[in-house]
Amino acid sequence: MPPIPPLTMKLLWAVAAMLILPYALPPSILVQMVMWPLGDWVFGVDSGQALPSFMPWQLLTHVLYNPGVGGVLFVGLTLFFFGSALEATWGERRYGLFLLAVVIGGGIIELLVLSICVRAGWTPFHPVTGASAVMYGILFACAYLDPNRRVMLLIPPIPMKMWVLVAVFTALELLFGIFGSINGVAHVGFLGGMLAAWLHIRYWRGQPPFRPRGPKRPNLRSVN
Repeated sequence: MPPIPPLTMKLLWAVAAMLILPYALPPSILVQMVMWPLGDWVFGVDSGQALPSFMPWQLLTHVLYNPGVGGVLFVGLTLFFFGSALEATWGERRYGLFLLAVVIGGGIIELLVLSICVRAGWTPFHPVTGASAVMYGILFACAYLDPNRRVMLLIPPIPMKMWVLVAVFTALELLFGIFGSINGVAHVGFLGGMLAAWLHIRYWRGQPPFRPRGPKRPNLRSVN
């Protein structure tokens, strides 16, 4: 088994810290880490209520707070099995830039969907947490670069191609987002993560909708 790349190892330690974060930090800090809807001033109205509002840093910090053990475990497994392959292919710096783009891209989509749904009365006022955008950005990148790569599910142990795995997980997230609880808005974040991953790779390659970047470069290698 190859060694875990350096950035992936740091991220796995961060994921482990996510398990104790809800108990280690006071509520006054945690409430500023999660991502809240855009404030009333954005929509030009005044609800007369003193409610938490979105702050720019929440685009990054909301992925660090996930009170569910299952969600944290899924993040760790995705980073270990798939994120490490991307880092080994791209290198630490490029992989880090990719993750940053995915976090921000997914966060913007989540923020817009949450704010619109709350404003329209389709969902109660609540924050968004979790790293679904990161997970699905990584999975999409692996499927986009090497769609026929064979992978094995843990439970149940079924072999399948990478593109099939991503298609199945995407369908499940859509179902949870449509028919889930009030936190179903968070499931929409994976779309932003996948879109950001696609745009980032196309940008690196100088492919539409982006202009070619100087001399023609070889395409990014597939993940082995």
